[in-house]
Amino acid sequence: MSEQARALCRGQPDKAQGIGCLAVSSRAGLGDSESAVLATSRASGTVDILNPCAAELLASIPAAAPASNGASNGSSSSSSSISSHSEAAAVRGLHWVWAGGAAEGAPALPALLTVTQGGAARLHAAVPWPTEDEGTSWEQLRAWQVPVEVCCTAYDPGSSRLAVGCQGTELRLFDAAAGQLVYAAKGGRPNKVGLVDKPWNTALAFLPDVARGAAPTAAGSSQGSSDSGSGNVLLVGTGYHKLRLYDVRAGKRPQAELAFGDARITALAPEPDGLRCWVGTGLGQLEVLDLRTLKLAGGIRGIAGSLRALAVHPQRPILASVGLDRFLRLHDTRTRQPLAKVYLKQQLTGVQFCPVTPEMLPQQQAGQHAEQQQDGDAEDRKARKKEKRRKEGGGSSSKKEKRTKKA
Repeated sequence: MSEQARALCRGQPDKAQGIGCLAVSSRAGLGDSESAVLATSRASGTVDILNPCAAELLASIPAAAPASNGASNGSSSSSSSISSHSEAAAVRGLHWVWAGGAAEGAPALPALLTVTQGGAARLHAAVPWPTEDEGTSWEQLRAWQVPVEVCCTAYDPGSSRLAVGCQGTELRLFDAAAGQLVYAAKGGRPNKVGLVDKPWNTALAFLPDVARGAAPTAAGSSQGSSDSGSGNVLLVGTGYHKLRLYDVRAGKRPQAELAFGDARITALAPEPDGLRCWVGTGLGQLEVLDLRTLKLAGGIRGIAGSLRALAVHPQRPILASVGLDRFLRLHDTRTRQPLAKVYLKQQLTGVQFCPVTPEMLPQQQAGQHAEQQQDGDAEDRKARKKEKRRKEGGGSSSKKEKRTKKA
């Protein structure tokens, strides 16, 4: 780990400052380290904005004030109340919103969209001070109320739609630009005995229209499972270990529903081509779903704890996964073979692929020197063994000659 990476995790461990959500983005993707930004949400509800390449804290956004249940937009009046202010202020969704693309005059920093468990959705943007020496402040541009008991969120930059999954309220779609409700989904149909699962959505992901025959839309700068597609097709994981496929254009009911595993769905990570999606559960089950056939196409074994986050590399066939077993794992998405496994000592809650600078990479010269030194030591050992065998062989031959002379 480089010194820049260590600078982001200095200080004594504090559960109250534990990180709940991560959001990494840059204007031109992973190759653009100049515009890279990182947002982390704390257990206290505060959000830190950092430069991940320079290990520099840019700003901190205070926790949101608790919202009344009666003001919730798109939720029923019988929504369960939040037990405490700390739980209500916990951030369940972080999403970067870039404006202007790569055009001249576009803002240097994106806006940050946050959603709390209490249903407070806020959009903050960087506002420069009159003088350059004073730096930049982050001010709230817009705020609106979403259903309470938020469990997960997803954002689609192409349509500026925010998807919210809650416990007690079915899937809701909001227009992030206006803060208006645009879609209210319904749950699955009753089973044979007429029972219906209570609303409990625990994982969300926008999907491109590739699986349905359309061309994918360019998502611009974001990465991850929630930042690609047209904003019409969503994959939803529930707390009843079920997967639901919604199409906004086809109606409010899910177009498909299937059971997966034996625990609640905790993470979804679609691949960039939109043909498959990786699914993780609270029991450490990790498998890939073929979105064309809606059948499971293979899994990854060996995960001991509950999965908390998945991330698919936007350019390479690499899947990153973290969970409560404290391991960071990298797997090949094509062969499902492990590539790396690192023990990180703490229970992990998020993972993202981040742009890097040459200074953050390991020193190649030091690595080459170590390899050369190891090769030299190996050659020395071989030479010593060869010399020893030669001497032993020479001694034995001379003894044989003396014996033949005496005979």
